[in-house]
Amino acid sequence: MIKTILHIIIAGVLLIPVFSFSQEDVASREELLVEQESINFQTFFFEALQQKVIENYDKAIYALEACNNIDNKNTAVLYELSKNYVYLLKYSEAEYYVLKGLEIEPNNIFMLEHLKEIKAKQNDFEGAILIQKRIIAQKPELESELVLLQIKSGNINEAIELLKKLEKDNNLPSHLIPLKLALLQETPLEEPTITTNIPNHPKSKLDNLKKDYYLKNDYQSLKLVLERELKEKDYLQLLKDSQDGIDLYPAQPFVYLMNGIALNSLRKYKDAVLIFGTGLDFVVEDYSLEADFMDQLGLSYKGMGQNKKAVEYYNKAVDLRKK
Repeated sequence: MIKTILHIIIAGVLLIPVFSFSQEDVASREELLVEQESINFQTFFFEALQQKVIENYDKAIYALEACNNIDNKNTAVLYELSKNYVYLLKYSEAEYYVLKGLEIEPNNIFMLEHLKEIKAKQNDFEGAILIQKRIIAQKPELESELVLLQIKSGNINEAIELLKKLEKDNNLPSHLIPLKLALLQETPLEEPTITTNIPNHPKSKLDNLKKDYYLKNDYQSLKLVLERELKEKDYLQLLKDSQDGIDLYPAQPFVYLMNGIALNSLRKYKDAVLIFGTGLDFVVEDYSLEADFMDQLGLSYKGMGQNKKAVEYYNKAVDLRKK
């Protein structure tokens, strides 16, 4: 009996270090697994960024899904997944992932801005307005960004009231001034009336140039008018007069350039690209003028979010100016 008890005690003592070693081994293996997962996550994430840069969006998504399998609460991964789906024009998937991210970080400005853009790309301007209001709650200085969304949603009266409010508060951005003037009909869109003998109201240089153009009715006079309107940033009038110039002088590339600049300034980037493309057909051995077209095309593509193309056109402009 005593021998039996001793055997049990000895066996127990011998097992203690084995059991202890086993526990330490498990802990060590768990640490290694966690460390390996961290390494895998970083590897896949940087692979995704590299694939996105070279526009392999499907491969970027594949790598990001691997990251998401490792950590499905990582907002950076969810944000990048959404962005890559936007590049593929898969807006439902893009919205799904950014909403997942916002469940984790409801006030993330970058994701809210991104969601607003997704809504706008689907012509859901009412939805975009709701998201913009969430952004404004954090950044009141971005209230002006509601204006164009309200116009696109058909809420013209709301846009006008907001423009008035922004102007009253001295928060109206310069690029919205032409829009305000157009909506409130505070700028003449017809031919100006020529008046004389009014010493308290001297004519502006633009008025005099227009008077000269109406008298001469030639291309050179029109060119001076367009250049002055551009200098004064009167983009709505520039748009109208340059369009008239295209009708009157369809072989003059300068009028297309002015028309495209006006469209760019009014954020009508796709229309601007078409106008620049037509105007370029009439540019003959004028590197400086061609470079101006390239600069503006760069702005158009930048406005559309196509940064790679924008850089290409900016580089073309630089090369042309070296000639």
